[in-house]
Amino acid sequence: MARAVTRLYALGDVWYVTRRCGTRGFTGMHSPRLIATAGRGTTLALLAALLLTGCGNGSPEAGGGDSATPMGATSAGTTAQPTSPAPDASSASPTTPPSGSPSGSDSALPDDWRPEEPTVLATGQKVPEDYEPATLKHPARNVPKPVMPAEASEETEAGAQAFLNYRADAQWYSIQTGDTSLIREVTSTDCEKCTEQYDAYDSRYANGDWAAGGFEKPTILRDAFVKRPDGGYNIPVSVTSSGTIGIDDNKVTARQLPFDESDAFDVYIYRENGVWRYLTSSPRGSL
Repeated sequence: MARAVTRLYALGDVWYVTRRCGTRGFTGMHSPRLIATAGRGTTLALLAALLLTGCGNGSPEAGGGDSATPMGATSAGTTAQPTSPAPDASSASPTTPPSGSPSGSDSALPDDWRPEEPTVLATGQKVPEDYEPATLKHPARNVPKPVMPAEASEETEAGAQAFLNYRADAQWYSIQTGDTSLIREVTSTDCEKCTEQYDAYDSRYANGDWAAGGFEKPTILRDAFVKRPDGGYNIPVSVTSSGTIGIDDNKVTARQLPFDESDAFDVYIYRENGVWRYLTSSPRGSL
């Protein structure tokens, strides 16, 4: 198994998390301005739980359209490298948090700390009126279970967009409920860190804690749907996120602030047995 090395660094107001799998290069997702309110350890712990990418268990060689491919390989077969030096997490320091702190009361989350919850999911599925967002007293209630659109099975740009929309909804559902079954179904098992993330949400809810927010809406950029020589699709996307709050012992312990990024993310998806699979998200151009 490849040795994974995780690095955390900041560029401006954006925290970057990268993970290197042996010699195969960096993959990772960055989380804008992740602010902890219960200490730096809590920040890193929540960040690890929110990480969407990871190292595979030994991906097949490039060229198979129905299998995961080495995440550090570019279309030219070279190894991707980070665009700037990435100091170890032990040397990183958090950005300055905005004024204010989480409420320790048992009331509903204050408006300035509460992520905006959707009324319509990324797929267009409506959120029912009896849905109740999480508060400091309880997790979200009556959370709608996402339904995958038929179009999401097609190997077309529209099909890939429908798939990414559904995956975003499945991710939101897992954060809202602790039920990670849907997001696991559409994620490659080669993404070990994805599995760790889902396990973390299972454990969070099993321990009586929960989370709020987590809604994202990805959009494939124009003229970006191009199959790679390895058979997969590493697609640049814009992403709008509502942010996420972690709630432990009825208190807000950490949060990822909302963001809207058009030039930060690529997502790698591929076909397996006639359906899409998600493998990784990475900083733009790193794969």
